[in-house]
Amino acid sequence: MTKEEIRGAIKDAGVVGMGGAGFPTHVKMTPKDDSKIDYIIANCAECEPYLTSDYRMMLEEPEKLITGLKVAVSLFPNAQGVIAVEDNKPDAIALLQEKVKGEEKISVMLLKTKYPQGSERQLIYAVTGRKINSSMLPADAGCIVDNCDTLIAVYMAVCENTPLIRRIVTVTGDAVKEARNLNVKTGTLYSELLEYAGGLTCEPEKVISGGPMMGQALVSLDVPVTKISSALLCMEKDMVAANPTTACIRCGRCVAACPSRLVPQKMYICATHNDLDGFEKLNGMECFECGACTYGCPAKIRLTQAFKQMRQAVGARRRAEAAAAKAKQEAEAAKKAAEK
Repeated sequence: MTKEEIRGAIKDAGVVGMGGAGFPTHVKMTPKDDSKIDYIIANCAECEPYLTSDYRMMLEEPEKLITGLKVAVSLFPNAQGVIAVEDNKPDAIALLQEKVKGEEKISVMLLKTKYPQGSERQLIYAVTGRKINSSMLPADAGCIVDNCDTLIAVYMAVCENTPLIRRIVTVTGDAVKEARNLNVKTGTLYSELLEYAGGLTCEPEKVISGGPMMGQALVSLDVPVTKISSALLCMEKDMVAANPTTACIRCGRCVAACPSRLVPQKMYICATHNDLDGFEKLNGMECFECGACTYGCPAKIRLTQAFKQMRQAVGARRRAEAAAAKAKQEAEAAKKAAEK
């Protein structure tokens, strides 16, 4: 297959980033200059607590993962493939290392087990030492990052001509009778997954789609599995609601926890005053809502939720300003045309 045919197969199969972003993979695989891509990184860190779907795929279908990575590497003349795995998965690491023996362009890299190691920025820095920010794409640093399951979907699209219509979902939590990973078709309801896992041991106070750090709380189980659904987490107790918010004591734990090296304590002051300019000056848009600051805050302040709302407000303002600038340019152009 030619490179265009490979990219076309990935597009036609509907492959997207399955780590949570859902960005079209064929677009990611089509940078401006193929020769400037040095690394294709398979994100197998899976740093979110409770989630084990990628881990099971590494153990049960390593050949598909490696072949999918080889397909991606073949698109770029100077690229090396790196399977990045946290060191708390020794059996998966040993199996993958055995499978890539003799592969010149594929290697396995061990990463320190820490959260949020699976974040794109942190992963690129851990693997290559290169830094990116919110205004850059990984391709600007010569890297392309794909989730473990995404690369398996690439293999299925290119080698088996199979569209992306399935997802591996972790069904877990202390309120679930039989925690397990399920291979399901997209569109399957969460309630059906829970029924297959034996149901609930009690009525959960918190149900989350995704992991406990970056997942979304659900009010109903009549929600379909999508391409970016990673887990169904049912918790007996809502630990967030059980800990009321108190006053900030300026201990600095949120600053120490932030992987983007921001100052959440000052960002939160801007958030409480709806100070969008101040939030931007503090580089608040570099926050990717990992939840580390909220988790470490002894005052139990909902920092991440506040930052998410501020980032949405700043984004909306930027879009409005861009639309106003475009309308002004069009008006001026029309005026000049009328004068002529």
